[in-house]
Amino acid sequence: MKGLNRISTRLILVAFFVLLTNFFTPLTNVKAEPVGLPLDDYMVIDTPTIINPPNGSNRFRTNSATIQNTDTIKLTKGPGNDEKSSKNNILNYHDTNLGTYGAIWSKSSFLWDLSQKQSISVWLSFGEYNNSSLSNGEGITFTLQNDSRKTKAMGTGLQGLGAYGLDLTNVDTTLIPTPTPATQDTTATTAIKNSVALEFDTNLNKVINTASPTEISSEKDLLGIKSYAKYYTSHSFDSSIPPHSGETPNDKNYPENVLLPNSFLGIKANGTTMDNTTGHIAFALPGSKYSYSNIILSGETLPDEYNNNRVSSTLGLFHANAQPADLIDDLDYFGNGVKWHHVTITWEPDENLLAGTLEYSFNDKDENGITNTNSSNNKYFKRVDSSVKVPMSTFDVHNGDYNVYWGFTGANSTLGQNTKTTDDDVFDKYVKLETLPDSPNPIANSSITDNTLNKTITDQSTDNNVNSGDSVDLNYEIKHAEDNNKTSDSKILPDSQKPSWKDIVAAIQIPDMETYLDFRQEDSPNTPGQKRIGYIEYQDGTQDDLLISDVSLTSGQAESTSTRVDINSRLVTKKLSKDLDNADNKITNVKIFGTAINKDLKDHLVQKAPAYFNGSNAIISTSSPEFNIRYEKNWSLMAKGLEENYTLRFQQENPNITLPIELSYNPEQKFVPGDELIVDINIDNEKKIESKINVTGNDTTEKIEIPINETIFDSASDFWNTFSLEKNNPHRIEITVTDKDSKVSNNVQFFVEVIPDKTLRVDASKSISFKNINYSSKADYIHRQDDGYVKVTSRNNPWQLRTRVVKPLTKSNDNEQFVGSLLYIDDDQRSALDDSPTLIEEDNHSYSEETVKTISDTWKDDTGVILKQTGLNEAGQYVGTLEWSLADADIN
Repeated sequence: MKGLNRISTRLILVAFFVLLTNFFTPLTNVKAEPVGLPLDDYMVIDTPTIINPPNGSNRFRTNSATIQNTDTIKLTKGPGNDEKSSKNNILNYHDTNLGTYGAIWSKSSFLWDLSQKQSISVWLSFGEYNNSSLSNGEGITFTLQNDSRKTKAMGTGLQGLGAYGLDLTNVDTTLIPTPTPATQDTTATTAIKNSVALEFDTNLNKVINTASPTEISSEKDLLGIKSYAKYYTSHSFDSSIPPHSGETPNDKNYPENVLLPNSFLGIKANGTTMDNTTGHIAFALPGSKYSYSNIILSGETLPDEYNNNRVSSTLGLFHANAQPADLIDDLDYFGNGVKWHHVTITWEPDENLLAGTLEYSFNDKDENGITNTNSSNNKYFKRVDSSVKVPMSTFDVHNGDYNVYWGFTGANSTLGQNTKTTDDDVFDKYVKLETLPDSPNPIANSSITDNTLNKTITDQSTDNNVNSGDSVDLNYEIKHAEDNNKTSDSKILPDSQKPSWKDIVAAIQIPDMETYLDFRQEDSPNTPGQKRIGYIEYQDGTQDDLLISDVSLTSGQAESTSTRVDINSRLVTKKLSKDLDNADNKITNVKIFGTAINKDLKDHLVQKAPAYFNGSNAIISTSSPEFNIRYEKNWSLMAKGLEENYTLRFQQENPNITLPIELSYNPEQKFVPGDELIVDINIDNEKKIESKINVTGNDTTEKIEIPINETIFDSASDFWNTFSLEKNNPHRIEITVTDKDSKVSNNVQFFVEVIPDKTLRVDASKSISFKNINYSSKADYIHRQDDGYVKVTSRNNPWQLRTRVVKPLTKSNDNEQFVGSLLYIDDDQRSALDDSPTLIEEDNHSYSEETVKTISDTWKDDTGVILKQTGLNEAGQYVGTLEWSLADADIN
């Protein structure tokens, strides 16, 4: 330290003489039935070619499928009726319990090309849940097939789902009941050949079941009295009876690779057989005899119902990658039943075209068109994804022709044997198509732009807050296809080579319209004098204006993951003037102008709202992201510093100061625990730092502490370059605080003085008293009555201590000076003290720790500060002042 450290000592002498030393020291959407593609252009319902098994007649002979309202496939027709038909001139068939069943296939001009990536998306409906699996049984399949019957191909009803074979047991009752049981071969004969099925099965068909076995027909005389034969199905495709439940093809000693990978007899998912479920999804090979195998083997005990009816076959079906799924009792987030399930099905061939992967995503979006990512195990609207590798040999394709038929089959149950039912007791099975295999594979994305805050919100955003009054735009990007990374020599064409996406109509719901979001109108650059609420912009830069006349009103109850509210939602509908293709118009953007509104006294979460883009050959949807409109805050944030001045030693280890600030609102409001506060720190208008802290209390005031240390700087050198010893010292720190509502506080100032990283300080007692003397005393030396003290504290600093007389000893009442002088005596010196500084002691050491040296500890009666009398002094009190000064050892 360069300079002096001074302290004064007051000297007092009272008649007697006293010498004193004196010193100074913080969905939305209304459910609606999905829209499907027009079906007549792409699909056909044909009269099936029936194949009879060797042991009897196949009584599943009709196709119940129909097309309703041009876009809906109805595969079934209630529970069906008992029917009588002629076998010959002697006998009639009496059919019962067949249910209804049907199939619909692609036209020959819209086949599934197994050599290329193919994809469709559909909606499936299995009916409302009424706590009876038979009411919703049996299910639907999506099937790829190269059956020689083409569009006339169909399997059997009930557990056959319109795709699998009939496990017929024919019991001749002419004399002694004599059964001809079903076998693997007889069952496969009646199935769809050269096929793979993706089944959505709503009813477990088990050996131990009141409907097992099921009588489906009988041969009677013309009067209907005598029975000559009875037909049964074992109703056991989904059985899981130990010890054969979950057996593998290897357990059956099957040849390798005759079935799909991960195939198990009956229903087995995740290593566990499924006995109680409201649905499952699985893959199977309907036309392979190896798909069918007895659950209960010869010599093992059959249930009484089977013994009584002479039914010995209990064929189970090998399923691959079975997954449980809530097909009939699925619930949305509010406990409401889900009627329509969205499924995306894709096929991707291997490059060598020896196999391909068939994959599905079930419940990949909800009935509102909003993407679903819930793959957890909770009850509500679970997404299910799975896939299987299918050998190309499954389809018996030859000569480079990889085109096969694709379509849907389905079947209803009849609520059990001989049970009288009405159409309302059994729910039909429905399908709607969104895309086709050869359709374009378009993609839609959405986002929200807050123009006021200059930020974009997506589904992945962690900050989705906007303020009431902000300019907010809804953005939708639609693309003809995703960019494809296939190599140029690949045999598999990219999606971009798909046909153009034609006749597109945008139908966009605007969430919480008028209550929390309002249209913002702007002048149209395309039509002078016209106001628009948004636009559609094509790749070439041309635009279609969106006008108020393009808006209609929808209303109802909103559903979302978090709340249920009544809403008035606006629907913007506009047909695009251009198709999307792989050349001139790959991407089109839609923008709708809005203004956020929230006049509530709490934040409002705007739920997702769907946007549909309906083309004549593909339909896709997306949804606007959720965003939170913060309510208007008509108050200010106040900040008050609780302490102003601080000191740092230059380059000290782990420097740290804490700046306390008290926050409050005006008018008074309570803070919310957990709310984030942004602290902006400005040091000398040269260094700016942003820090974040969270509110901890819920009172009307919040005390925060802002640490200033090396951790908030880039480095230690950055810290000390900012808190320089010489520049801008003392340093000014200005702090403002911003709360989660973007309220910014007033500026709070603090000052930090940086001192050298050394210590040099002198301390002395307030007074030093000398012994009393009598008038006319002639004593030469007057000793101290008390020593008092003088001490030096130092660190990293050699020093020199001096003293001088600032005020001579003077009598208090008449200013008469004491006759004599002050001396400083020690082993090394005897010095008279006057108004010039006299060196008392020095220390040339530099101590790394603070060291205190008490000079007065070495004083004796005749050393230290001594008073010398040189003449006679009058009686009275004499007072004077000494000044002790401390300086660096290198200052003379």
